[in-house]
Amino acid sequence: MSDSAASGPVFVVGAGPSGLAAAHRLNKQGRQVVVLERRDRVGGQLLTVKRDGFLMETGATVLPEAYAAVMRLVDEIGMRDALIPSNSLMGFVRDQTLHLLRADNLALDAARTKLLSVRAKFQVVKLAIDALRIGKLLSYEDLSIASAYDRETPAAYAARRGIDGELYDYLIEPTVRAGAGVPGDVISVVEFFFLWQKVLGTKLFAFRDGYSSFMQRLAAPLDVRLGVTVEEVIERPDGVEITWTGPDGQHTETGAGAIVSSMGNEVPDLLPQLEPDRAAFLRDLRYTSCININVGLSRPPAGMPASFVVFPRPSSDALFAIIAEHNKAPGRAPAGKGLIGLYSMNEWAVEHADDDDDAVLAGLLRDAEPLMPGVADQIEFVRVNRWYPVLVYSHPGLYRELGRFHATRRRGGRIHLAGSYNSSGNVNTAVAAGERSARELAEALTIAARRPVMLARRPVGAG
Repeated sequence: MSDSAASGPVFVVGAGPSGLAAAHRLNKQGRQVVVLERRDRVGGQLLTVKRDGFLMETGATVLPEAYAAVMRLVDEIGMRDALIPSNSLMGFVRDQTLHLLRADNLALDAARTKLLSVRAKFQVVKLAIDALRIGKLLSYEDLSIASAYDRETPAAYAARRGIDGELYDYLIEPTVRAGAGVPGDVISVVEFFFLWQKVLGTKLFAFRDGYSSFMQRLAAPLDVRLGVTVEEVIERPDGVEITWTGPDGQHTETGAGAIVSSMGNEVPDLLPQLEPDRAAFLRDLRYTSCININVGLSRPPAGMPASFVVFPRPSSDALFAIIAEHNKAPGRAPAGKGLIGLYSMNEWAVEHADDDDDAVLAGLLRDAEPLMPGVADQIEFVRVNRWYPVLVYSHPGLYRELGRFHATRRRGGRIHLAGSYNSSGNVNTAVAAGERSARELAEALTIAARRPVMLARRPVGAG
């Protein structure tokens, strides 16, 4: 490789929120950036679809004000006026009755709600004390900071603290289901506290033209190549070498550095130089699945004022949430019509992965019908979205393993990793991971530019 490689472009693998955030930061520093994306669009799991006057989110649907990294990007690219306040009413189901709580006033409304008995409300004090203890350790950038608490599931935690029963059934586990799409007896309790404090309990916003408008604006000034599959990224003493396949065949290019923002379990196949222990951690990451259905309705369902309805296990094994998009923000459905999203649990999605669209719709509507009587007769169209992978399945102990994974990363390397597996999966986590990888790669390239190229071979890997 030559000096032109060391001063060449930085390659970013993946044009989801993490990759685009990294590319944006590097581009703002004046670096040449090339983004390689295998899909035919930018955005990753963020996708807005418009149809017959309906505006549908097929992936993430709201923007909590607590997503500070995303909010900074929104301001930087001049999209603050594209945000509109979202209806913050959340509905928690108990015995087919809907209990309403405001997302930005959860503590106050939880004290007043009939969702919980007086006894259960007193138990909330224990939950609040524990949340206060762990709160400062809950990081969007690296959740391994909270690894000391990563030793049990939410179910085991609730039993140990004597807050199982109705507090667990109707508040703790529904929070886990709503945020992760899995039951509360399989993932880390750290996940629950993160969702409770870093996602819920804040003002909510939506993009006027959908999440895709944000991704497209972020990508607009960048060199983004779509329909490109990256095969391999190799670090050399004076740069990187990347091999990719596009519509016109295979290519190999050289550059100064690279950021890989693929799903964690795909990374080892792209980086043959990755240290065995670090590769093993990534390969072992398990991801969840989700089937979500956008349903256009001839009229809004009666008696459904909430934007988000969360289902506990006693009410449904299939659904974890209904999102009433027509309540969430203006412009989601034509006047007088309704738009809802049905979201499946991971286990149900895996079990019904081979079902046709009609069977999937019938299965999820079965549990939604008691809250929205007659909704099946109001359907104008459906769009079935099948997502895999979605979020990391965070078994107890995962964040302790993540801490060891981060401790062994090469800060001075020319290849750095991004992706939402660094914390509880969400858009803000992905953005924070991308920004950190861009920051650390920029530091490494600045240092490398100040020293002569070492010709002797040395072990290389990924940061």
